[in-house]
Amino acid sequence: MKKLFKFALVAFAAAAVTVACQPANQPATPDKPDTPDTPDTPDKPDTPDEVVPVEGTADWAIIGTLLGSNWDKDYKSAQDGDIYVVKNVKLEAATEFKWRDTTSEKNGWAVNRGGAFTALGEAFDVTQDGANIKPGLDGVYDIYLNLAVDQAAIVAKDGAQPTWKEVTPDPVASNWDFVLDMSNYQVNARIPFSNALTINTGHLTMQWKFYANEWNNYDTNVERNGETYKVWANRLGQLYDGDYGGEGILLRFGDGHKSGSLRLNGGAIIGDAYVQANGDDYIWETGKWHVLSLVADGTNVTVYDNDAQVCQIAQSSAAHDWTFGAIDLSETMDDGDVAYCKGQAFQGYTAYIRMWDKALSTEEVAASLCDVDAKSEGLKGYWKFNLDEGSTVKDEAGSNDINFKTIKAAANSEGGKVTDNSEAIEGAWTSVEEVAPVCAE
Repeated sequence: MKKLFKFALVAFAAAAVTVACQPANQPATPDKPDTPDTPDTPDKPDTPDEVVPVEGTADWAIIGTLLGSNWDKDYKSAQDGDIYVVKNVKLEAATEFKWRDTTSEKNGWAVNRGGAFTALGEAFDVTQDGANIKPGLDGVYDIYLNLAVDQAAIVAKDGAQPTWKEVTPDPVASNWDFVLDMSNYQVNARIPFSNALTINTGHLTMQWKFYANEWNNYDTNVERNGETYKVWANRLGQLYDGDYGGEGILLRFGDGHKSGSLRLNGGAIIGDAYVQANGDDYIWETGKWHVLSLVADGTNVTVYDNDAQVCQIAQSSAAHDWTFGAIDLSETMDDGDVAYCKGQAFQGYTAYIRMWDKALSTEEVAASLCDVDAKSEGLKGYWKFNLDEGSTVKDEAGSNDINFKTIKAAANSEGGKVTDNSEAIEGAWTSVEEVAPVCAE
């Protein structure tokens, strides 16, 4: 028993010595490490993020050869009022595009904007059916459209918007409810001014807003109201120099030239001339409102159709004061020759007539097509035919109201007697709903 114990003790001691006598710098044999998992094949290095346009949900979009598309992909814009933008758009030197309204009722390309790019960060004009926009840029940009002024712009990514041209307030069609229907030959008037209107021909503008239903050329047989007679001109009206005689400024369409052409008689500024463009009669379209502006600056008379310059005609005399004493619409009621009146009846409507002691610039003509402040600089006469009843048209800018109860008949008819044409005028006020909005073109 003792031997056995002793043997066990010796074995224990030996085991203890074995452990204690290992060199201090010899680590214990570690466990066999686990075989590491085979690492996943690493992804290829990340490529730069793909440039993706930041779109919105507005109906206006850009479309073209953008990001590999070929006029088959719309990139919709974000909208803030009248301003639309698609941000973070990658362009290449050969990229071209346009803006368009994508709503289905617009039938795809029915409403679009294009134009000539100018420079990065600058606003440029765009128009309906304008040219493809070809910026020739290579990089990432933000693309803007401002419908309030019909301009677009391309700016650096996250850059500031450009300076847009000044916004012309949108006219409200309901502000113009009625116009004067001049189709009845009895709607004729030559009204003397209560105060003569004197304007220097070195800075004079006349504007007349009209709408023609039809044109009839010289010596045309027409049938109206059960009568057949010849139409030899379509006389819109005249501002007379002096009292009721002289030439003044006469607007008469047709009159020996093509239907819809304009013959101007304006002795103190242009004599007798037909308005032509590119060597041929300029035709004023039917079925739309026109603002006919004649601007005399002492050297030329410039003719505008709305905001478009039609032509320039050299003035026929040196600048001088020109006094206007009367105005007529269509043709004077001439009891001695009613056929003469019928033969010049204007088949359409008048919205307003204006006289300015100022040569309006092209920009001022464009800004004046709807309404203007009656206190505008240089505005001397402003007759708005926006009545639903009555026979007096107020002169918004002066004191020469047009009263259809004090009409002067032609000088060759009993010495220019005064007649009353108010009944015909009362029946001629026409709602713009039957024609077209005056101030919503």
